[in-house]
Amino acid sequence: MTSDVGKASSEETALSVEETVLGQTAWFLHDRGDVQAAALLLDVDGIEWTPGNRFGDWMNARLLVPGWLTDHFTEDVLARIRDALVPIAERNGVEISAVHVGPALPDVAPDWRSALQGRLTADTVTNHAARVTDPKPELRRDGFVFDSREEVRVYEALKRAQAALPADATIAIFPLPLGRVGVGNTWTPDLLVVREGKAGLIEVDGPHHRGRLAADGTRDRHWRNSGFVHIERILVEETAKDSELDDLVRTFLKRLRTH
Repeated sequence: MTSDVGKASSEETALSVEETVLGQTAWFLHDRGDVQAAALLLDVDGIEWTPGNRFGDWMNARLLVPGWLTDHFTEDVLARIRDALVPIAERNGVEISAVHVGPALPDVAPDWRSALQGRLTADTVTNHAARVTDPKPELRRDGFVFDSREEVRVYEALKRAQAALPADATIAIFPLPLGRVGVGNTWTPDLLVVREGKAGLIEVDGPHHRGRLAADGTRDRHWRNSGFVHIERILVEETAKDSELDDLVRTFLKRLRTH
């Protein structure tokens, strides 16, 4: 029996083959427990079919991905998406052999230079995350714009912890502040948290951090030398439940307070 979750009503316009394949793949990955891959597909703008060879015997699928998201589509993630997408595409009449990532190019008008200049000027008075081009509504919270749903989930967990604290022992939360650290380093931690005069950082690690342990370690050392008493790295893709994330945030706040 097939699931009717997310299925359009009869009054709604029928989906294109590309959108159907994308949606069915996302739901299938979600149902099998691959929350990370399913969440990434939510931000894919669409699918392009490209010839698999010069004779056009088969097709490849190109996922159109916004620039800020491309680093999240690692080889491992793409392999898991391909395993689901290939048979789903075949059931929808499209035979493909490979899945790639390509840029989702924005529409531009003749005045794109002045429009971009205006955006860059406006960016100097907003948080770092707001420099994302045309951010998805689900990446907005309380006037902030985040880079990923993982960051939003940690921010929401911090808000829940904040709400549970008494007014005279609350915390301050600063999402994605841009700062100059050390000699000439301009970095953006994911979340800066202050509690009872002590400042700590939360870095929301994901697939894009793999293979960057040395760079992350150097950055953490500079943060500590600058006075941050505790740095926590949270791998959100391994915490499917909000209750698990709440436990990690409470542990972070406890360490921050007692450090």
